[in-house]
Amino acid sequence: MTRSGPTIFNPLAVAQQISDTPLAGILADHIQRTGPISFAEWMEACLYHPVHGYYRRGKPTVGRDGDFLTSPEIHPIFGAAVGHVAMELWRQLGQPDRFEIAEVGPGTGALAESLLQHFHTTAPDLAAVTRYSLIEADTGASHRQRERLRALLPPSQIDSIPHIDELAGGYHLVLANELLDALPVHRLTFRDGVWQEVYVQHSAVNGFHEIAGDVSDQALLLPLQDVGPSENQIVEVAPERASIVRRLAHVVGDPGLLLLFDYGYSRERLYASWRRDGTLMTFRNHVPSDDPYGHPGEQDITAHVDIDQISDAVQASGLTPLPRLSQAEWLHRIGATVLPAVADAEVDTSSYLAARRAIETLADPAGLGRVAVMGFTQGPIGSLPGWTTP
Repeated sequence: MTRSGPTIFNPLAVAQQISDTPLAGILADHIQRTGPISFAEWMEACLYHPVHGYYRRGKPTVGRDGDFLTSPEIHPIFGAAVGHVAMELWRQLGQPDRFEIAEVGPGTGALAESLLQHFHTTAPDLAAVTRYSLIEADTGASHRQRERLRALLPPSQIDSIPHIDELAGGYHLVLANELLDALPVHRLTFRDGVWQEVYVQHSAVNGFHEIAGDVSDQALLLPLQDVGPSENQIVEVAPERASIVRRLAHVVGDPGLLLLFDYGYSRERLYASWRRDGTLMTFRNHVPSDDPYGHPGEQDITAHVDIDQISDAVQASGLTPLPRLSQAEWLHRIGATVLPAVADAEVDTSSYLAARRAIETLADPAGLGRVAVMGFTQGPIGSLPGWTTP
């Protein structure tokens, strides 16, 4: 493969970066020895380096003590909504005496905790037969998750599994919240009438910077076949996402449900010509940025999901898609956005107001409310909460 360059692709990437981390030195040395790396390689190292990667360094990433908040950390009502779906699924399956749930990328354990608490409150028989598998590669995070759940499930009903390849299959419910947007992406740019790939270079003068070169794999262009790009437009493509969701689809039991929550758009919106700079974002100390070269290994890097890619991959694995919804629509349909009048509330005023603020945040169409809710069923399953109007 040949690469054009060394023209700096994005000078701002040089000006903004603060590369003062242990991983920065490792990556600079690697690039100087082997040459420029794809952005996917850069993102893979920054997030998943076994020692210094953002998700492998043993420090909190999600929650108030981390760098960003996801829906389960906002309020337990989100986990309760997922639990409501799980309860109906259990009932439709004939209330089996063992109900298997697998959550991939469980973060702080907030989703599992609120889901299981909902079981204990509304369906204790289900709580008694639930077995919860936490798929988590970070051993420190895995320990914290188990500790958080110990009051809700006995140790014999909690599994910690380091990788999805170790899942045996047959799960009634497979969950993932904001997992796919953290998988490495290739960045492509349209220049002089052709697609080129963005690579990361390093020099003593310019530090880490981007150069454009030949596309490393022509398969990266497949989702862009029907796109009418604009000059210098940047897009993100992530083939790994398809393989991950196929693996998840294969461990869903028959009958069973795969439920994914993630930021994303249909292909025609994700790659629209007016979206010139792509969707790449970083988060550090709850402050968003668009500079992926600052603080390597110590900030989150994320990019929106191609929902059509996900749907196609899961359907090719034999599952049937439920209607595509935003989180705001799903929460409304499930009844989670409705609170009683203040005078009728059975909680104190401060708790009531906190719940109302949380609902507004979870359903905000400019924020978490635009998260895509992607459900896929295996086998005969009837209507589920959220996909029917309450």
